[in-house]
Amino acid sequence: MKKLLLAFLLLPLLTFSQENVVNGVDNFSHSSRDAVRIDYKPGNKGTPYLYDNWREGYIVISDSIISHQDALQLNLINGNLIIGAGRNKETGVIITDKAVTGFAINEENNINPHVFAKIKSSKFEESNRSTKFYEIIFNLERTNYLIKEQSKYLFDPNKSRGYQTQNSIPQEYKVRKSYYIKNKAGKYVKTKLSKKAILKKLGDKGSELKAYIHAKKINFSKEHDVAKVLNYYYSL
Repeated sequence: MKKLLLAFLLLPLLTFSQENVVNGVDNFSHSSRDAVRIDYKPGNKGTPYLYDNWREGYIVISDSIISHQDALQLNLINGNLIIGAGRNKETGVIITDKAVTGFAINEENNINPHVFAKIKSSKFEESNRSTKFYEIIFNLERTNYLIKEQSKYLFDPNKSRGYQTQNSIPQEYKVRKSYYIKNKAGKYVKTKLSKKAILKKLGDKGSELKAYIHAKKINFSKEHDVAKVLNYYYSL
């Protein structure tokens, strides 16, 4: 039942065109053959990964096959998707197969997944974007009008405090978030999650959107509320 529900959520969202198959595929023809150790480097605050531990999830192959995985992790420093390996999942295998077109990682104790899709650079208005995985922010309509890019970097608080000779404070992994919405031309453009920013990007239907935002009491600090605004925009 859980797999069927996820298939229902994933396949329309990623605009799959081939036969829907729920499969237990574990081998990927172009995956890294070398296991990588999941190293959290004691002494640093936080981790370079999306979550602090392995999560159950699914990998989408060629827009048609859903492969269940017991342990998935995403490295937000280099963008590597990792499948857990070994008896205690102390190591993982980096997935580099170009046939992997998306994946989902479940929240702990929650069947609702975080869904990621590989989006081509040509789908962005900016010419310097790269083809990679972006998180799709969606609600019940299962649309892809709002996407999120996350990355992490290692911040050294000692430098900001002027400590030159002694690293008295541990380094900390911090998150960068960027959001992109589809504009009237169907291209992704970078935006802030604010009423002013969204209306500026979608100004051709500003009066209708303002009325909708007021009627629905949209909170622009909530990703799913912003997705509702975009769903309405594309329904007009």
